[in-house]
Amino acid sequence: MFYIKWLLRISAWLLVLIAIAWFGVRFSLWLQSAEPMAQRSDKETRSNVHWLQQDKPLIYNFSPSRTYNLRVLSNAIFAQKVAFDKPINYAIEYTLFDQNNVELTSKVYHHASKLALDADQQQVKQIIENKAALSVSSGQSFYISSEQLTHASRIALRVIPEDPALKGVVVRLHAKTPTDTEDMNRAWLKLPVEWRERTIAYHTIGVNAITTQEIHNAVTFDWLKLAPQGVPDIDFKADTLYETLPYHVLTYDFGAQQLDLDSFYTDDRLSASFRVYEPGDITARIIGNSDDVSITWYDLKQQQAPKSLSFSKLALADTYRFSDVAPGLIVITSATSVQSSWFLADSTPVSPLHSYYYQVDESLSAHYLVTPNSDVNLQFRGAPNSHVSVSLYNKDKQLITTHTIQLKGEHALFDRVITPDTLRNITTDAERFYLRIPKGSAFLSIHSKHAIGVKLQSRDQQFHYQVALCNTLCQIDSSIFTEVGAWFSQQAENDFSFTEQQRLLNVRLFESPPETDIEQTYYYGTDLTAILPRSNTALVKSEPKYFQPAEPPKDFHFSAITSLKDIILPEASLLAKSRLVIISDTPPFYSEYPLEQLAQNVKITSQAMNAQLYTNLGSHREWAKQRLFRLKKGTPLTLRFSERPESVVIKTYLDKAQSDPVTINTSLQGILSTQVTDEYTILQKRYALIDANKDSGFLLHPAQTTLFSYPSMTVPINNDLKVLEKLTIQAEQDIWISVLEETTEQQKQAKWWLYETN
Repeated sequence: MFYIKWLLRISAWLLVLIAIAWFGVRFSLWLQSAEPMAQRSDKETRSNVHWLQQDKPLIYNFSPSRTYNLRVLSNAIFAQKVAFDKPINYAIEYTLFDQNNVELTSKVYHHASKLALDADQQQVKQIIENKAALSVSSGQSFYISSEQLTHASRIALRVIPEDPALKGVVVRLHAKTPTDTEDMNRAWLKLPVEWRERTIAYHTIGVNAITTQEIHNAVTFDWLKLAPQGVPDIDFKADTLYETLPYHVLTYDFGAQQLDLDSFYTDDRLSASFRVYEPGDITARIIGNSDDVSITWYDLKQQQAPKSLSFSKLALADTYRFSDVAPGLIVITSATSVQSSWFLADSTPVSPLHSYYYQVDESLSAHYLVTPNSDVNLQFRGAPNSHVSVSLYNKDKQLITTHTIQLKGEHALFDRVITPDTLRNITTDAERFYLRIPKGSAFLSIHSKHAIGVKLQSRDQQFHYQVALCNTLCQIDSSIFTEVGAWFSQQAENDFSFTEQQRLLNVRLFESPPETDIEQTYYYGTDLTAILPRSNTALVKSEPKYFQPAEPPKDFHFSAITSLKDIILPEASLLAKSRLVIISDTPPFYSEYPLEQLAQNVKITSQAMNAQLYTNLGSHREWAKQRLFRLKKGTPLTLRFSERPESVVIKTYLDKAQSDPVTINTSLQGILSTQVTDEYTILQKRYALIDANKDSGFLLHPAQTTLFSYPSMTVPINNDLKVLEKLTIQAEQDIWISVLEETTEQQKQAKWWLYETN
């Protein structure tokens, strides 16, 4: 009996061990079959997505009587890692059917999609399909207008892949349907907070800027989510895919023919350009015949002539290097169609600029809200001799006045319109006009019988304009000085109408090189002795524009020489006016002698050793004597002019180094025009002067010659300033200053102690 019990116990334990071993093996196999999974967050969502297929389309039904238009949103899904800046191409074919399932029309819409990398927004970054994580692209969309939906009640969607990196396409379909609402504001407040925030972010610049018209547009229609036929378990309330996939359209859409939107496109009619702020090597990727491409460097200050840049080919396909490029403007021209992408010395890609214009014509005008005592900047692009009318209304919408403008319509050599299919179309140069809004005005309307591109910017008349000036091109850190632009774009009241009718022009902007206009004006110093009694002469280097004809030098013009041996004494009639200036590192730091004493005075020879020498002899004289006046910190300098100048040039100097920028405020006062003008005067400006130059000037004083020169400021006196009353200059540091007036008439005799060539 004992052995029987013992055998039963052993059998029971063996069964338990076998069961444990079997479950252990199964558990081990289950663990091995599982794949690692990224840590989930509270923003992650699960969803049954609607994939488009090549062979079997997704079919949607909709009500033809209640559907105004359809919006097809799609997201490309990548099975492999792709570069952020590389567009992935695909197309969606849509076919419309009537109630009898008869095909009405079939079209193909192309997309160029990019990887979505915005980690700060609540967007799906991955889709889990068969335990594999797939990357999601930026959202793309296109609209099917009501004209195409007149007799349609069904739509079929099919994907056409155009890139091997494309895993598939997730699609969402929304139908624009009317809503029944009596209280607009109550309907707006009933909308979900997230939906309202999205509408505000999409249409305006913030919650305080949303308009009544935008609220009306938001609650009058609704986007109804449509479910495809034959796809079970569709629950839009529980399925949050529609709200979490990237929805923002980045306008990478194109039609049958595509051009890279991020590239600089050039041909025999269109050129491109960009600025280089830091010296160094730049690289380019050129798609096309590189032999047809010409790259030219321009000095924006025009002190150096344009230079053609040579390049060397790199090992990477279609990639070229431009070595030792100085700050300036790079202009790209080509005889054939060429696309190029550019990268600065630190490998930062150069991004092209763009702007949007409303396209007005006889059927659609642009309407704006305006504020009295504000100013507007009107930009038009239209055909030659076309007319634009600008009308002002009061708060009761009664007409106050109308201004009519005729456009020149000159063809743009740089700017171009980018069409929805990414083609670059020729446009006209932007023509700018300015209008100061009179009292009592509340609305502004722009209308024309011709197709005109319209853009409006506005500013308050007393708004402070802040700008930084450098000797060369520079970009200022905001912690040092914050630049404040003069103009800010304003949205039209009927912006929704332009968007709905697709009447927005996307214009790619490029900078033209400076023109080589020979100045027919003269610059003369202003006598500030009665206002600023402390003054001192200085020797300042003058750098004229490279194309400006050289004028005969005067007695106050000097040239640098290396030694006294370089001096060739002139004839007796000129010898009395000839001078030698010695700038030394030891006291006296400055000495000046008539050249008549050169042979008799041994002291001159000893002082000239290891010193900088200047004489007013020779034909090439880059230095000029000039009188500088001492302006104390916070002391306003008010100038009144007997004759109206073309502009006022302010030149600033310091006698000691400082790390902070030199800050100067200017204020103009006068009678302003109330008509439309093609020039505009900013009354108040604040300048930050950067990049002190120690080698372009010397104080002519025995105790001190150190002088730091800063970029000059030009205050234009434009045609919108009918009467100039005064100009006030105020510095935030103690400075040396000279003020020059630009005039069209030449003075009979210049006072050397005030005069300086520009």
